[in-house]
Amino acid sequence: MATATDPRDPLWWFSSDVRDAEGPAGWRLDVVTLLAVIGESSIAEHAQTITASVLCLLPRIIPAPQALLKPSRPPRLPETTARMTGVYSGVVLDTVGFFANIIHPLDELQPFAFQVLEIKHRDKNNAGGIEVPQPAANGGGSFLGKLRPYPRTNTSLSTAARSIKGPPADALDDGPVRSRGRATGHGVAFTSDVADVEAGPTPPAPAQKLARRATMKEKVQDFVANPTLANTDARPAIPATLYSPIHILEIFSALLTFAIIGFAGSQKDGTAILAVTLMALASSVVGWASWWRPILMNRSHTNQVPAGDVIIRTREGAFLLIKCTEEVARELYSGTEECEYHVGGQAYRVLMGLGTFLIMVSVILLGNCKWNVQIFIGASYISLNGLYWTMGLLPKRLFWDLSRYEFNDVTPPEAKNADKTTDPNDPREGVKSFTRTLWYAIRETKRTAWVRRSGAAPITPQWQLWLAEAEAAAKAGNKTWPSVARKDEIMKMRGEDEVPSSATSPKPARTFDSAEQVAPVVQVQPHDRNQGQSGAF
Repeated sequence: MATATDPRDPLWWFSSDVRDAEGPAGWRLDVVTLLAVIGESSIAEHAQTITASVLCLLPRIIPAPQALLKPSRPPRLPETTARMTGVYSGVVLDTVGFFANIIHPLDELQPFAFQVLEIKHRDKNNAGGIEVPQPAANGGGSFLGKLRPYPRTNTSLSTAARSIKGPPADALDDGPVRSRGRATGHGVAFTSDVADVEAGPTPPAPAQKLARRATMKEKVQDFVANPTLANTDARPAIPATLYSPIHILEIFSALLTFAIIGFAGSQKDGTAILAVTLMALASSVVGWASWWRPILMNRSHTNQVPAGDVIIRTREGAFLLIKCTEEVARELYSGTEECEYHVGGQAYRVLMGLGTFLIMVSVILLGNCKWNVQIFIGASYISLNGLYWTMGLLPKRLFWDLSRYEFNDVTPPEAKNADKTTDPNDPREGVKSFTRTLWYAIRETKRTAWVRRSGAAPITPQWQLWLAEAEAAAKAGNKTWPSVARKDEIMKMRGEDEVPSSATSPKPARTFDSAEQVAPVVQVQPHDRNQGQSGAF
């Protein structure tokens, strides 16, 4: 390589003090070891998606693999802080689930905004974890049978012929048969003729529907999310989408790793081959240790329950009303989104130790590679860092398959501009405010118990009167009720003696609201707010 020996040469200003170095002008690339560990924040941000599929086992180089080296794994997914209340159930929580925040990002809601979303299961046969039994597919016991589409369902069979009857009474039992139900793997319950008192009234049996056949894309995607040779109808709840940008980047980085090894072989650089190989194996080991899949909570009984509508209040005063069933509410809101790992806790620690050792050895070897190979490795790490950083600019819905749910914006037209000034000539009802948005939420739910339980309004005689009038106006369909003006008038009543009592001015009649009777008033919240954050993966 050429070096600058004359101080009058312009290259002298940029030359190294090591004249016999391999690089031009005596340059060295020992800093390539630093490039291998830079970018921890980008990797930590995508840690859930990186380790949510079998592609995390691909041997490849990734920037900052130490971001995945954690002493423990989080049992739950990261949550977003917001006040969430069940309109009918009365459940009060301080956080919103991970997947729910992907469906409706709370940080996109403007201050004092109001929005109504309707969320339901796209396939009602799988709602709440209960599946309709399907006919066995041809070759279902083999691995190829899992990827082969199901045969066409025979629709000529009657429902009675496909129904499963309860087991007969055991002839060996002399005593009376106990009224206990037992569940099968498909969620079909066998019960006796005597109703279970604790289970409540028995709902009518739902009509059996034809299940939608899974497409080839869904089968491959499910196998990537949770590969197994067992023939089961249960699909992963919310897997990483097959064409996720992270999946594409993982495959690209694996191909890039093999290209580096091939180039190092052409340069006869055994140190580079060993360093890149160990770094790729370390990413596979760490990925195996952190490989997981999400588990959503579902109902274990089929009792009649109220609707699962929930309302979310952000710190900025925005309200988001979710109209859904109790099954959807359990999965996305009131339930816990747990992480099921493929490796046990003790094996996780062993793999973390092995991954740490491989990373340390590979970093030492990277500093002793030849000049040309170091250029290739350094350029690869810089490119991967930029690509992972670019992934953070993409919406999270591109990384997860949310086709399990169907969600639509059903916000009333008169409430869509709650975060804007609708009438400049009206300084009360035409200007955005917390009171006006609260009235929009009450007008849509036609209830006020959730307001008290969530702490959206103080429990004072003035506010109690305002809430009672707001609920009465909502049930009467009075959409033009002056909520802000009426609030200002009531707030002028300073003392309790000034607030009209039921004897002089009867309050509007209110129907029984079950949410007021639920105890405790505030649910117990987790102590560790950082539990399940993305950096903990």
